[in-house]
Amino acid sequence: MQGRLVTLEWPGDDDWAAIASWLRPGSPAAVLSGDWELLGAAEIEQANRSGRVHNLVIRTKDGERIGTVSYQRSGRIGGYTVGGAIGSPELWRRGYGAEAVVLLVDYLFHQLDAHRVQVTTAGYNKGIIRLMTKTPFTVEGILRDHCYLDGEYHDAIVWGLLRDEHYASLKPSEDNRVLAVGLDDFISEDDKTQARAVLAAHLATTGRTALSAYLDAADGPADGPARTTGPHAADRPADQDAAEAAAERGAA
Repeated sequence: MQGRLVTLEWPGDDDWAAIASWLRPGSPAAVLSGDWELLGAAEIEQANRSGRVHNLVIRTKDGERIGTVSYQRSGRIGGYTVGGAIGSPELWRRGYGAEAVVLLVDYLFHQLDAHRVQVTTAGYNKGIIRLMTKTPFTVEGILRDHCYLDGEYHDAIVWGLLRDEHYASLKPSEDNRVLAVGLDDFISEDDKTQARAVLAAHLATTGRTALSAYLDAADGPADGPARTTGPHAADRPADQDAAEAAAERGAA
């Protein structure tokens, strides 16, 4: 997945340790997000391989590995929770994390048929709250005393985005200044149209669908079991048919 500033890639064998370092308790990214993982590299890799969570690596245009975004299913079918972290504070507020999350959200809606996407942010994170107010996400709730920092508890904000709201956000507007990138289709509309045309031409020349032919063969004669209708049925000797008929009468 490629944006203007960053690219999202599936992790390789040498990426798990970096992801673990960005998400460890006390890391700058974990403190800012109010969330962290008490997991090592091997455990994060196993969580990904099991499908419990899916991490992607954020890379700049020059190939530098700078952070991660993640998604996992939540609630009923079609619901996802997403998160992200840029490892070094020196790279914050450059738009990298924002575009990475936007790419991920677009991927979920456009390729995984998501219906709802949720993001939870720490109530003390001024930068991310300001950013979220510029997106089509809606504040859906407040989690009281959800985060702990500097000797006290802080609330967290739950933001949600529905499928139709996402696609509406692709249209430029002054209200939504942080817009979904709009990932390209994996297969072009022209190729999809041609595929349908090829199938339609085939069905037009055969006169009936393969499914109807299969059902006709499966039904067989009304007064008995279906006879062999395969490509070699016509090659069966007449005496073989007679022998089978006699065997059936004897069994009866």
